[in-house]
Amino acid sequence: MNHLQLVAFKILSFALMALATISTPASTQEEEWESSQVLEVPPGGADMFQLNDLESFKKYARVKNFEIVGHSYLRGSWINPAFGHVGMAMNTMRICDQVAYLAGYNPIVFGVLIVDVSNPADMKPLSFIPAHPGTKSTYLRASCARKILAFDHSGEQPNDLKGARPVASNPNQPAPGAPSQSGVSFYDVSDPRNPKLLGDWLNAGGLTHGMEMDDSYVYVCGTSSESKKEVQVEELNILNYDTPAKPQLVSRFHITGQHVGEEFAQANRKNPNGSDQMITCHEIQKDGDRLYLAYRDEGVVILDITDPAKPARVDGGYDYSPPFNGDPRLPREGCCPGAHTFMPAHHTSELATIAVLTDEHFSCPTGFGRVLDITDPKYMTLLSTYHIRGVDDQYDHANKQFICPEGSQESTHMAEFDHRVKAGNLFYQAWYNQGLRAIDISNPFRPREVGYYISPNFSISVPGQKGRHTREPYPDWDSDLIYVTDGNGGGLTALRYTGALPTKPPTPGVR
Repeated sequence: MNHLQLVAFKILSFALMALATISTPASTQEEEWESSQVLEVPPGGADMFQLNDLESFKKYARVKNFEIVGHSYLRGSWINPAFGHVGMAMNTMRICDQVAYLAGYNPIVFGVLIVDVSNPADMKPLSFIPAHPGTKSTYLRASCARKILAFDHSGEQPNDLKGARPVASNPNQPAPGAPSQSGVSFYDVSDPRNPKLLGDWLNAGGLTHGMEMDDSYVYVCGTSSESKKEVQVEELNILNYDTPAKPQLVSRFHITGQHVGEEFAQANRKNPNGSDQMITCHEIQKDGDRLYLAYRDEGVVILDITDPAKPARVDGGYDYSPPFNGDPRLPREGCCPGAHTFMPAHHTSELATIAVLTDEHFSCPTGFGRVLDITDPKYMTLLSTYHIRGVDDQYDHANKQFICPEGSQESTHMAEFDHRVKAGNLFYQAWYNQGLRAIDISNPFRPREVGYYISPNFSISVPGQKGRHTREPYPDWDSDLIYVTDGNGGGLTALRYTGALPTKPPTPGVR
């Protein structure tokens, strides 16, 4: 083959490749990611908070590759009387031995509800533990081995912010002049009908948030006596509760700039639109001897806690604000900037290599999800993003602005992996008004939606909580059910994933 023939052959080869690409059916890309906006279930005169039998509930829900096996509004005296027509509102949950622990969600519930879920079609409340006066309790964890429950108490703003003490709209308020007490409570739940207080850890500053727990330590976001008071600046606190009557603070971790007298690094001061960044510990996940922290506009943090008294940062940072705005509409009342959850995938090697990172913000454009390769934490790499068509992809080029759904909260929230898939390539993503989505990342460069659950539209007139409020999925290890919490009083739903489970580990990202 002479030179001209070789050139002609290469041109023909590239032409055939291009033709093959052009000829690929348009649906191929759609099949890779076919997630789309919710189509409302049948309208009608039904009260979404009175769907008291399972068949009625199913009529106003939508599913793909999920079966609804149980639902309960879990009504009781724990419901704020101002919202008496709704059911239980909750954030975090855990299950031990067929008993569920549900952290209430303000302004509907202030405390922890304990529920028998041995029969998910007939869930039975067993007891309720109120939050401290003037606080909310939205986060909890449980040591099933020790039968100890830990949950937080938090106000909504620092003690000294504009002279106000932290108040969470809790009808039960402290005595006049008395401060509310934030921190973590430890309860003996060996008899879930009669939980007994073991001890409290109280913190300064009035705020707590995300937490994690093992059989000796609790890892909780919270303020300290050194926290700046004018902004939300929670840091990591590591507590030893070997003696739960006297939990001890063993160490803390914070980002420089969070404490009084410190300055934030330049990258942690302003968003591109000029609004202030919020640098605060928000959610914590534990995997082996590492903690994975979602730190809002700081992005993500990985800590080695081989020695819990000396947490050591081992990552090189993945901070996407800037160039992204943590939340383009901040500063304003409400929520939320930047990273919400940093969840490492289940893995077969010693350390995680893939992680899911979710936003939480309701501005326009809304928050979405990312898949990261964290094989080398010093050089974390973005592999892909995942969105819902019609929610954050509509752009008006003439006016140079995004167009988003009106009258609802649209953002990713908590993600949880299916523990049955040991390689970590199937997870469940809570997406507020867009319900729960099952996502396959066998190819982490192309996430694929493989199922969804869209609840009835439990929309209530709470400022900042319009539309559905699908908050967290919790896969139960014993029953293989996925429980879904609702923040708008929609109660607790039990699902079974009926789609095919991925059979191969994710394709390596970094290679």
